[in-house]
Amino acid sequence: MNKFRLPLIIFSFLTLLLVGCAFSPKEVGTPTPNLPLPTPIPTQISYSNMAVILLEEGEEFDIRVSANQESATIESIDANTVAIPFLGKKEFVDDEMWVEIKASTGEAGWGQARYLTEYVPAEIFCTDPDILFLLEDFKIALENRDGHLLSKLITPTHGLDLRYYRYGTLANYTPAEAAWAFKSDYAVNWGNEPGSGFEKIGTFSEIPLPMLQEVFGANYELYCNEAGIAATFAPESWPFEYKNINFYQVFKAGTEQYAGMDWRSWLVGVEYVEGEPYLFALIHFQWEP
Repeated sequence: MNKFRLPLIIFSFLTLLLVGCAFSPKEVGTPTPNLPLPTPIPTQISYSNMAVILLEEGEEFDIRVSANQESATIESIDANTVAIPFLGKKEFVDDEMWVEIKASTGEAGWGQARYLTEYVPAEIFCTDPDILFLLEDFKIALENRDGHLLSKLITPTHGLDLRYYRYGTLANYTPAEAAWAFKSDYAVNWGNEPGSGFEKIGTFSEIPLPMLQEVFGANYELYCNEAGIAATFAPESWPFEYKNINFYQVFKAGTEQYAGMDWRSWLVGVEYVEGEPYLFALIHFQWEP
């Protein structure tokens, strides 16, 4: 489990007092800026089942005897395992959060929280009205460039993964960084443009934001856990490591003027934290020559 990932970060409003401070998202392989210490977590949290995330196909998740990477392994489970019983305890070890879970053998063990999420079956997710409120709040944050609102919509456990191109740069925004995303002058290399191959470099406001505003400001269509036309341009449009994260396709249809080819869509992944939905991932798709 050596895939790059941010440790668990619990959002603190102390960060919002740092007026004028410009945060930048993390690209894979870049240093993590200094952030406030995590806010203490209650000893009990409400969800009872978890699912594995953020592992590549073929990798395994280890359930260990204790909250320590060097402790003995009770069981190694598949990267797409769901419905893992959560036993309610957690521990921080060297800034890494561990949670107590139950192995299939019935034994209690410990797993790294960064690779786990609250398990929500698709049939529950797709009928949850709170998702529509989440998307509407996201639209308002985009329209008004409201970083404070945006920060409250992003999952505090994993941050928001954003890809402008499906196979381009993955930029991760913690809630603290999202609060300043609209004002940040940090330029990301989002990847190579389809067709020309030129690098797409710019800030959040210069590159992803206009495309987000275009789709969420339109009379868009919603498709639950369906990539639709996006799958035409990516064999694995929703990454395997997000397999246990539910998503909506937010689709803006093309116009007759351009023979429908000016369509655009965003796949929006949602993570639940103590029963509340938050933005987890955004992946942009458009017609490619």
